[in-house]
Amino acid sequence: MSFQRIAVIYNPASGRPRERACLIERLAAPLLAAGRTVTVCPTERQGHAAEIAREKAAAGYDLVLAYGGDGTMNEALQGVMGTGAALGFWPGGTANVLAAELRFPHRPDEVAQRILAGRTQEVTVGQANDRYFLLMAGVGPDAAVAGSVDPELKRRFGKAAFAVAAMQFIWHWDLVPFLVHLDGEPPVVGRFVVAGNARSYGGGFQFTPDASLTDPFLDVCIFTAETVGDYLGYVSAALVGLHRSLPGVVYRKVRSAEIVAAADHDPLTQVDGEVVGRLPMRLTAHPRALRLLI
Repeated sequence: MSFQRIAVIYNPASGRPRERACLIERLAAPLLAAGRTVTVCPTERQGHAAEIAREKAAAGYDLVLAYGGDGTMNEALQGVMGTGAALGFWPGGTANVLAAELRFPHRPDEVAQRILAGRTQEVTVGQANDRYFLLMAGVGPDAAVAGSVDPELKRRFGKAAFAVAAMQFIWHWDLVPFLVHLDGEPPVVGRFVVAGNARSYGGGFQFTPDASLTDPFLDVCIFTAETVGDYLGYVSAALVGLHRSLPGVVYRKVRSAEIVAAADHDPLTQVDGEVVGRLPMRLTAHPRALRLLI
């Protein structure tokens, strides 16, 4: 389709502000030359990207382009859902997992060409309670690590900040159990679960290697083991997607699932790499719910 009105949402406090402004100008130039309307929308606070996306979609913008990391993308997704506008993701953050999944370019001229080409794909959107996601939701070590990352370390050193948080988690090692309810099956006692809507996870891992954005299901991978050694084995195997055959791993494709706390434990939950709360978490797949720029 032909996008006529494009809203570019970005966080001016992230990265190098002058460099970002220059890159956005380089993106806008060929679009303006082609007669398109481009409105640049800087965010001012957490959650602002969702508000801007919703407002621009209601105002008739047919493409909302989120420029930043997966967190910015997820915020924009919240605002776009149900509006009919398409969502695009221009990678410029720490992880950029969605960009890796889509093989989406970083260079502004190449992104502009993608917009002018107008190719979109209808994709499944996952939902965790009241939060939508394109990549994954999780309970266990990933949420605990995401919740303990030092924001200043993340700003200065990027992915290395997550490695520091992961080492701290391993050192203290406190995995609490929870119950995963899958349709038609007895509850599974898990200590780490990833519900994937895409194959890519981050850091090169493939916890849900059979997942696809165009698949009407979510792929749920449950780890039931307790020891550090088991999880080091899982993580190593997940680098090539071979963990599913290991003991203590349950892998299913589902349209819905529910994860609830066991006993007095209420572990943190994450959606697209951002901590969103604690259990319980209800997971739902919404097939063909969004048009995504590809």
